[in-house]
Amino acid sequence: MEKEKQICFVIMGFGKKTDPTSGIILDLDKVYKNIIKPSVEKSEFKCVRANEIEDSGLMDKSMYSLLMQADLVIAYVTTNNANAIYELGVREAVRPYSTIILNKKNGKTRFDVGENRMCMYSPLGEDLGDNETEQCQKKIIQLIKNVNKNRAIDSPLYEFIKEIKPIKLPKEYKQYLFSSWLNKK
Repeated sequence: MEKEKQICFVIMGFGKKTDPTSGIILDLDKVYKNIIKPSVEKSEFKCVRANEIEDSGLMDKSMYSLLMQADLVIAYVTTNNANAIYELGVREAVRPYSTIILNKKNGKTRFDVGENRMCMYSPLGEDLGDNETEQCQKKIIQLIKNVNKNRAIDSPLYEFIKEIKPIKLPKEYKQYLFSSWLNKK
């Protein structure tokens, strides 16, 4: 029987967005398709983003289940998307480790994520550029290896409040995470 792959959930917006500090238009779907997803899959994880969830019922239930239970989460915060920042906060509240933040080099970083270690890249706009894509993939693959191996605390909550223990989620969330839509991927 083949070993089930670990799951990486990607927090990010969709479509084209404007970087609030540089004014550059970024194609988030290209970033996902050409940088994040290939890096995750080369690291032998299943990769899923909220718009890929094929499930009936409320999307939020699936999304929160993945957010809390995924073996790894990559949060793309380059465009300061409020939903992505909120979801990153939820992840950091329930999991002490296994979260990677992808952000742009240079420019203003939100104070609430500015202290976290991040994978930095140089967005070139809608055209990602072959060199930048390749370099960013290498960085993400290396980070995934390190995060998966070391399990070092990357949540500010668990770093600053040593006595806090991760929550134990109800069994229904564990079952929901491995529902039929995920197993199709």
